[in-house]
Amino acid sequence: MSENIVRRLGLVGAVALATIAGTLLPPSIASANPSPSDSSLFMPVPAAATEVPIGQIPRSPCEPTMSQACDGAQVTYDNLIQNLLAGGYPLDVPGLGIPVGGVGSGSFMINQSGTFGPWNFGGSQDAGWENRILPQAAFHFREQVGSSSPSVTTLAAKGPNVVGSQGPVAVQSWGSPLPSWNVLKPGQGTYSALYPFGWESYTGFTTDVSTMFYSPIVAGEDKPTSLPVVYFDVKLTNTGRESDKVSMMFTMPNAPDHTMGTPASVRTEYTSTYRRDRHTGVEAVTLGANSPGNTPDAANSSWTIAARPGPRQHVSYTTSWNAAGDGSDVYAPFTKSGSLPDQPIENSKSAGAIAVSAELAPGETQVVPFALAWDFPQVSFHDYQTTWMRRYTNFYGARETAQNDYIAGSYPGDQGFNIANDALAAQSTNLAKVRQWYDPIADNPKYPLAVRTGALNQLSQLVFNDSFWEGGLVSNSVTPTGGRRLGTQTPGTHMFDTADAAIPWSQDSDYVLVNNANELDVDAYGWLAYSKLFPNLERDRLLAQAESAMLDPYGGQTQIYGVSPDKDPFVSWPVSTAPTPGGPTFIDIPAKNIFRYYGYAKINHDQAFLKTVYPAMQKQLRYLQALIPSGSSLPVGPAQYANTYEYGVNGPDVYDSSLYILSLETVIATGRSLGAASHTLAALDRQLRQAKAEFESTFWDAEHHAYRMTPGATPDAYQVLLDTFFAENVAEQIGLPDVLDVSHMRDQLTAYYDVFMRARDSKGALIGAPNTAPPLGSGAATGEVWTGSNYEVASTYINAGKRFHDPSLIDDGITMSSAISHQIWQTPSNGYAFDAPEAWHSDDPQKYRYPDYSRALAVWDDIDALHPIRQAR
Repeated sequence: MSENIVRRLGLVGAVALATIAGTLLPPSIASANPSPSDSSLFMPVPAAATEVPIGQIPRSPCEPTMSQACDGAQVTYDNLIQNLLAGGYPLDVPGLGIPVGGVGSGSFMINQSGTFGPWNFGGSQDAGWENRILPQAAFHFREQVGSSSPSVTTLAAKGPNVVGSQGPVAVQSWGSPLPSWNVLKPGQGTYSALYPFGWESYTGFTTDVSTMFYSPIVAGEDKPTSLPVVYFDVKLTNTGRESDKVSMMFTMPNAPDHTMGTPASVRTEYTSTYRRDRHTGVEAVTLGANSPGNTPDAANSSWTIAARPGPRQHVSYTTSWNAAGDGSDVYAPFTKSGSLPDQPIENSKSAGAIAVSAELAPGETQVVPFALAWDFPQVSFHDYQTTWMRRYTNFYGARETAQNDYIAGSYPGDQGFNIANDALAAQSTNLAKVRQWYDPIADNPKYPLAVRTGALNQLSQLVFNDSFWEGGLVSNSVTPTGGRRLGTQTPGTHMFDTADAAIPWSQDSDYVLVNNANELDVDAYGWLAYSKLFPNLERDRLLAQAESAMLDPYGGQTQIYGVSPDKDPFVSWPVSTAPTPGGPTFIDIPAKNIFRYYGYAKINHDQAFLKTVYPAMQKQLRYLQALIPSGSSLPVGPAQYANTYEYGVNGPDVYDSSLYILSLETVIATGRSLGAASHTLAALDRQLRQAKAEFESTFWDAEHHAYRMTPGATPDAYQVLLDTFFAENVAEQIGLPDVLDVSHMRDQLTAYYDVFMRARDSKGALIGAPNTAPPLGSGAATGEVWTGSNYEVASTYINAGKRFHDPSLIDDGITMSSAISHQIWQTPSNGYAFDAPEAWHSDDPQKYRYPDYSRALAVWDDIDALHPIRQAR
């Protein structure tokens, strides 16, 4: 079995948005330049946020029928498929949290223990994300009420240490803060998350203490969205009757960005400096590493911990304490006085700290703004044979040629302090920009709570799934697949990509299955979210896809990312083979590329882009037409792996055939808008009419009120595909003619909803719809429930309900979408938060496959169907 098949194995084999839906900025963020300690910077937790007790991380279910990797069994290549099909492999990781950092800047999570990890910094050079934390990184709170003795608490709990009957479960475990620190007890507070914001509130103090953290992810704006920075706003309220002396300390090690992968990252010759900007009031400690022998991914890199004190707040710091010790050296002065010595505690430069202290009168509230910024300006692939600048460097001096190659020496380096300083100085502005697109989703009653939770939290994959966003090619010694690397044709292109799944891995594992590829059949389920919220990401990714199609011998490439985890996504990529009926796999991909080109251009009014990609659209349409057998009008894929669902097909199938019809409509619409020759359009129109007629005669079964997924050996020998109407739904979203007979669509949606939506969990909650069902009256749907497919089909129901003025269809769509979100985000025992799986079994949602999967971004189709998102312009 090929590596590709093993990796993909499925069931069977603005500028920011100024306003959205007319919602204005809340008055609390409309005022300009509030004081750094102004409590208006601290947002309340939205009702849609997911909430769990801090440090109470449930053990992942491990039933005997599942893969026993959850009990410590080693998975090898030989038993890989058995483990995958049993469910529970690759492993999910309960206890994950909000990932912070910008798109492509490197990212880590603030997990439910309150510690910093897991990590996803190494681009695709990491086979997945690293299940590590930084035990030295934490916030520490000191309070002294009246004349009482002070107390110091580290605002993080111990991490999970999972050991099963067959051994340790490394990927579901992470470390704890340093041993001399007084950490939180499990349950001593609440962890809340609604991306890009997270909150932690703590109990057990006289002072009311809570922290809000976020990175400035701004729809439609590149600079804030790319920044390697996270804000930590600490809100302190004196709830007692006496004066309250409070201090908050932030400790951070001089850490490498990643520690796994081959070759190893080298980061040595530590530096440490303190700086203060008298104009902004920002004070910071920067921890660097500047050895000429450092590997490219670590060259001239740094961490900056910073604070911007308000009135009556005092900053102290240390530029060095011992990261290899037990933490007592930095705890001692802070415990004694609430301050640090403003000098090194020792000379390793392996860790630094900054503290802010204040005195609160009874009833008084202050907010202490902190930030963490990092400057790891390069990301490398393929044994350091290819190196790129990260996108954020373009906003701090990095320049590029017309071919989008980095101009050597243009990035000045040592920008960690400047990034932190700028971020804190512009915090109120950045927060307002985030809330311009965020609040009209998070607080909008037109969206059910569960759908809001799923949509906003699922956006976290933009920064965490091996997120790559480049700011110019630094060097490359690999021969490009197509004769030249991608992204050289249009000046100002900044290519973007993420992986389908960046699941956890550990050097202790014998074998870990990864899906470290951006497969365009899967990624297409998030196309609308990208086109409306982050159009620049979509535009530049599609430019690369169009380039690769033109460089490809046939134009039928299946992905940009290569299968091998160390390959550069835009230098080495798979090429297609000659298209013949029943030939190459995943014939849905060229069709999905075609509609994405048009969809982006239509939504964003980008006619120049459409003209650029039109030749690629035509080439990919020719690829699809080469799959049509003689005497037929519909393409035929292979008997196995014809499309993303990977079911066996018998000749044409409903999914690929409807996508082919959509492709014809898309190319016709594009040709008309660009002034294509009338005879060319007439020929395409004729082919479209023939394809539509053959589609209805081949697939529609009036007796059973359904389109066949694929013709069977006998008239009744077929399955009904849940996602039959993917192409029709897209056509409606981008204003193209109907792909199929919509009266038949309405009939099937109505007749089969109860057939698909029967399965419930042990507590009686719906778990979503399996991918297929037998013809009406032949039995119930069984198999896997695919999360992203359910979200997509839910939007089909909602759009159909609006079209046909049928509230029941709208309610059905909301129920389907909410059921999936409930299992992922509102059922902590499943362990799926920020780790949404591709699928779970229809008999038990805790039997899952492929966590951290990107298809679930389709939940934004539900948001748009319920109340349209206004795209960035």
